[in-house]
Amino acid sequence: MFEVVKILYRELHYQILKRNPQIANDEKKFKKHLKNAVSIKRNIAIQSTAFVFFGIIMAVSISFSDDKTYIAAMLSSLAVIPFIFSLYVTTVQSSYVVSLGLFEPMKALPIRIGALYLSELLMIDQVPALAMILPSIAVVISKYPLNGILALLWVFIGMLTGHTLGLIIYSTFGLRISYRKSKSGSLKNILKILAIFAFMGLFYGVSYMQGYIQEHSEQVGAIIGRYSIAYPFTISSIFEPKKSIILLLIYTGVFVPLYRLALKRVWSGILEPKLESERVRATGFKASLGGKMFALMLKDLRIIFRKTAMITGFLMPVYVLFPQIIMVLQSGNFPVSKAVYFLITLGVFTIPGADAVLKVEGKVLDFLKSLPLTKREYALSKALSMSVIPILISELILALAVHYNPQAIILLPYTFLLPLNASFLTMVYFFRYEGIELGIPEFNIGHMIVLMILVGILFGVIALPLLVLSYPFKYAVSFVISTVALIVLYQML
Repeated sequence: MFEVVKILYRELHYQILKRNPQIANDEKKFKKHLKNAVSIKRNIAIQSTAFVFFGIIMAVSISFSDDKTYIAAMLSSLAVIPFIFSLYVTTVQSSYVVSLGLFEPMKALPIRIGALYLSELLMIDQVPALAMILPSIAVVISKYPLNGILALLWVFIGMLTGHTLGLIIYSTFGLRISYRKSKSGSLKNILKILAIFAFMGLFYGVSYMQGYIQEHSEQVGAIIGRYSIAYPFTISSIFEPKKSIILLLIYTGVFVPLYRLALKRVWSGILEPKLESERVRATGFKASLGGKMFALMLKDLRIIFRKTAMITGFLMPVYVLFPQIIMVLQSGNFPVSKAVYFLITLGVFTIPGADAVLKVEGKVLDFLKSLPLTKREYALSKALSMSVIPILISELILALAVHYNPQAIILLPYTFLLPLNASFLTMVYFFRYEGIELGIPEFNIGHMIVLMILVGILFGVIALPLLVLSYPFKYAVSFVISTVALIVLYQML
């Protein structure tokens, strides 16, 4: 079975390198990179290195603490990383892998659950996320062996949970060929997006529901215990081994059958994708405003809108910030400083959206090359595409902040300047190669980390006036810096 996965892995990376103009135009470089790219062990080791570095930093604080409550809290915050990464990789990468046609040769074979190969292929890309939490787990095992082993099992359960939910999202929303153009079709797609967001927030909902039950029923609260039953908070139960083992068995009993069911649904969808269409009235051709870049941006958004599972990548920052936003709203006050923090965080998390917008073409890159498009126009359209959803989310957060604190309206320029700066810097990084040929640069976890560091430095410069100047000059200077940075990045593309 693993030999089949290795073949799929090699074919996937061959397709990625072939579409990357930085490598594809140089035969010697192409062969060298292809040889390195198809090495599973090498790729896992390289991608894990960056995560290990951050993991060691976090493990140091645990190593100097004997406070079990603190250790449990740290592990809970770290355990969300493999869960989110697993969910993200599964939903976004599944659409890309299937669109490349990697499974077309397997359709004629008597394979009952060919999606198992897809699952194993995706699991390879999820392994590096473990590197961030394994140093902390190792420290806990050295101090409390049984508790540390339970924590490790919970991390594996978290990866399985995220992967299973990703498969369910993809099988429900991604394995469909949609030709809807009517208002009702668009409404259904919007409802799908809301369903995905609600689905991703299910665990937080369970956690809050438990807190409500505990407040209103001591008997039920005693049965559930003082720890949450929603992952990743369940990892806090490791210092109560019996309770932790029971919860582990419950999660295993629920998600293993769900995983098997999701695999069958995914394979069924790959074999016979569902076609969704509606009878609509034909309309005459109308040239769109905005030129090539705007047309390409609309094309990307329409594809992502119809391949609803890909929107999961854009919702990741919301999932990360959701608990903090709820805590702020519960306090009854939304300080401007908190709003700035949320907007900057959303701006940084604009970067994962590049993974989706760079993969929407599938096999149609050759068609785009036949059009009168320049590399700069293509890169600018991708920058605009990846910034639209973060801008809309930023606007919603600002609206909440203004509702509690009208002074927050001064942050309005941040809602579009920060995502645009992040997206333009991302495309400058990816399309820095020489030549004018259109291509799709490789996007991996190493690139994401480098970009987050670069964007973090840029946002640090933009936010510096907020720390050293007084109101309102600090915002004016910050907006000027971000505007100048955006103009410079625009010229660099």
